[in-house]
Amino acid sequence: MIGAAAARHTGDPVPDRVEPGDRRRFHLVVLIAGVGFGLTAPFTALLVVGLGGSPEWAAAVVSSMGLSLLLVDFVGTRFVPRVPSRTALTVSLLVFGAGCLLSAATTSWEIVGIARVLQGFGSALFLGGGVALAIRLAGAQTRGRAIGTFNAFWFLGIATGPLGGGLIAATAPGPDGLRRLFAVCGVINLVGAVAAWYLTPRWVSPVPPRLGLPAGLGVRGRRMWSALALTGLGQAVRSGLALTLVPLLGARLGMNWITLGLGLFALALTDIGTMHVGGGLSDRFGRQWPLAASLAWGTVVVAVLAVFVHSPVGFVVGALAAGVTVGATWVVPAAMTMDLAESSEGALAAYRIACDIGMLAGGLFAAAGIAAGGVRTALVATAVLLSGGLLLTLTVRETLPRPPRPFLLKEKIMPLPPPEEFAVLATNSDISLTPERLAQAYATHARYRPELERLRGIALPFVETVSEPATALAWIAKEGRS
Repeated sequence: MIGAAAARHTGDPVPDRVEPGDRRRFHLVVLIAGVGFGLTAPFTALLVVGLGGSPEWAAAVVSSMGLSLLLVDFVGTRFVPRVPSRTALTVSLLVFGAGCLLSAATTSWEIVGIARVLQGFGSALFLGGGVALAIRLAGAQTRGRAIGTFNAFWFLGIATGPLGGGLIAATAPGPDGLRRLFAVCGVINLVGAVAAWYLTPRWVSPVPPRLGLPAGLGVRGRRMWSALALTGLGQAVRSGLALTLVPLLGARLGMNWITLGLGLFALALTDIGTMHVGGGLSDRFGRQWPLAASLAWGTVVVAVLAVFVHSPVGFVVGALAAGVTVGATWVVPAAMTMDLAESSEGALAAYRIACDIGMLAGGLFAAAGIAAGGVRTALVATAVLLSGGLLLTLTVRETLPRPPRPFLLKEKIMPLPPPEEFAVLATNSDISLTPERLAQAYATHARYRPELERLRGIALPFVETVSEPATALAWIAKEGRS
């Protein structure tokens, strides 16, 4: 009832009925998609370098996915969230798998860049449609937890990528092992598409999908723009730091595929844990201070990676610590955006566009840092960027709405009068009662008195005195509206 009421308030459609197994099946599909999306994610930059591309071009290729993401999210703000859920997730996995197979079949790093853009189209459809469905299945009052759980299951699948990908790549020397990894990833995405078709909860929007430029996103005010900037920063951290600079730093340290995969797996573990726990904590305790703490932590950790880490052990520990910031900056700004938005659909569209711009900016920022002074210089610049995000978070202030304070009534419970007093009361009120009617009235009163006292003992936020339980029941039936 709460979710439906919130949806009516925001204008967002919700499923007529959510079956107990709907969320479990949906999260299973998200988990499989995470495996297909993440198996090659941290190895894309390494494949570009292995096929002859420079580290700067590797950073650009990783972020090139943002081009297709931005295109889909910019002209599809009224298209992607309204595509039937089963169709959206199935097509997204098919397209992403095709990009993986194209990378596996080529020996040119430029083709890997084109395939990366193709993968972006599948990723845009999955993220836009998947997050929208997650919120509709959960209800508006737990949207922070819904976003966090969606991302947690997705990245739980992605977490298999670093270590599993390293094991697969190690089966063949050099870039041949990486190309074999992309082939396996393509097959997993095809399997995931079949699972999405049969397991995704059926949801069809009452409004037909329509292509067009963004309109009615409700992006107004400095705080809303700042929240979107923090959203973009979170995606820039993921694209520029987790998927580009950290893998390239591991390669510079001479780590093999398995050891490098272990370090990236450590990053993924804390990333997933932070997303899963952080979303729920931000619903209970607020958005500002968890995000500020994670940005301060990330500033220190990235600076340490840049200056002091020169061994595989230090790399694994640093990657493990960096995952906290990567996860928090992905989930919390998204919830902040929805707190400040006029509607959930508009907020999701604005959120996705900000993520796409952040992905492009993060890759280009990393490429510029590498070109200026190498991977370590780019890491120092990233630490400075995180400190700027910390200052911006402090200026946005808390965005989580405060719950209304209940107004409690102190009611004096009168003792149950004996039967003799009913006759006195009736006489004083000029009411004639036969002995039979008097006995019936007393029996009825005695029967329902415990329920009346129980109802009066419930703490309800009444705004005025309520004298009879019928009034309370009417108030509840109207969902708290006067």
